[in-house]
Amino acid sequence: RASREAGRSNPIGAILGTFMRRGHTKNISLPVSIDNAMLAGVLDGWQRSIGDGLVDGSLIFKGTEVIEVTPKSGTSIVRPEADDAMREAIINGDTRLVRLPVGETEPVINEAATRRAARKARALLASPVTLTIRDSTLKLDPSSVASALTVRPSGRELQLVVDPQALRTSIAQSLVPLETPPKEATFAVEGSKVKVIPSATGTVVDLVPAAKAMSGGSHNVDAPVGEVAPAHDTAWAEGLHINGLVSTYTTNHPCCMARVTNIHTGAAALNGAIVEPGATFSLNNHLGQRTLDKGYVVAPAIAADLSYEDAVGGGVSQLSTTLFNAVFFGGYQDVTHTVHSLYLSRYPLGREATLNYPSIDNRFKNDTKNGVLIITSFSSTSITVSLYGDNEGRTVRAEGPNIIETIPVVVEYTEDPTLPIGTEKELFAGHTGYVVENFRIIKYADGTEKRQRFRERYQMGKQKVARNLDPAATTTTAPLVPLL
Repeated sequence: RASREAGRSNPIGAILGTFMRRGHTKNISLPVSIDNAMLAGVLDGWQRSIGDGLVDGSLIFKGTEVIEVTPKSGTSIVRPEADDAMREAIINGDTRLVRLPVGETEPVINEAATRRAARKARALLASPVTLTIRDSTLKLDPSSVASALTVRPSGRELQLVVDPQALRTSIAQSLVPLETPPKEATFAVEGSKVKVIPSATGTVVDLVPAAKAMSGGSHNVDAPVGEVAPAHDTAWAEGLHINGLVSTYTTNHPCCMARVTNIHTGAAALNGAIVEPGATFSLNNHLGQRTLDKGYVVAPAIAADLSYEDAVGGGVSQLSTTLFNAVFFGGYQDVTHTVHSLYLSRYPLGREATLNYPSIDNRFKNDTKNGVLIITSFSSTSITVSLYGDNEGRTVRAEGPNIIETIPVVVEYTEDPTLPIGTEKELFAGHTGYVVENFRIIKYADGTEKRQRFRERYQMGKQKVARNLDPAATTTTAPLVPLL
């Protein structure tokens, strides 16, 4: 301080002082303070972790029974010599390896500390705890408290700890009438319009103060009730600007087949999905694996060899195709989709999307500044996917399909001696293959247009025929030799 004051009173000294300070090194002793509790905690932890035969006293709870774990001495860090070595290294700023003495060591939590903790635990579990929540009172039986009770070392003592989350699990049913879950903001569709159904805050019992009081041995504790906000509130919903219908698409199917159950199950799971601005939506991620416990059933699906095989969830590709076309005409960005291996006449040629978990997905990006709400509806013979939001004034028109190449069906024969001689039996009708293109022309609000080409290839499926040839038809007759 004296040096600083001298510098202020003498301008030359101030200037020279600046240069002197920059040009010379000074050794300044800095005061060092050590958190004794933290250092002790670190050394206690090391002592336990490297101890050989060393056992700290502890408590085990079996129901409401308190069992004492007897402490045992062993080989570990010797205290207080280890404390002194660590303090010296910290004060001197020594970052080199510090060697701590090791020898016969007494446990940190001794038998007396263990008995003291056991007495407190038994006293807490000797009678019910009265929990007051506003105007309601709950009697917590000792078993409910014991299921949330544990101990932890605190210095050289064992501290009782009632875990508030474990306590909540233990008394969950009693809390149901005392709490109100928050209500998420949702959307209601009325024709082509959408309105926001406001969110509402919920209430939750805060068990942290009660658990802390119980940890201290109290049998009369209070739990305040606080508010809990929904994850998606009204402001969030309104900020998505989901104002009206953007696009809708319907595909049809025969009634009452197993695959229809899967279409309806998937549609119900998809209904109400929200795609936030800039987000990429994955149909596979949203639906998850199609399983029996989710309500999906076994139905035909196209196998790798282009034949049909039974699979759980067969038929959901129709939902995927319907979603793809709604996205197509909504003007949103296609990220990835895959057409079926074979062309199926119930879908637009070259403008469809199969689905297989997890290898084949249908993903699109909401490349607008507004949200997208996906709404599905279905009947016994159709499935409809509608997208609501605000696509920023985009309009879409389609051109195609244009068939670039047709791949005719090839017949593949297999011999079947069980058939009547000279007959054939068709096993698989076969499918014509195609190379096809479609175009999507998106016109934006500023009048600019984007022309997108979708080129797809469908494999040719061979016609498979079993036959049993007439042996006479395959007999070779020797040529006639003229008589001389």
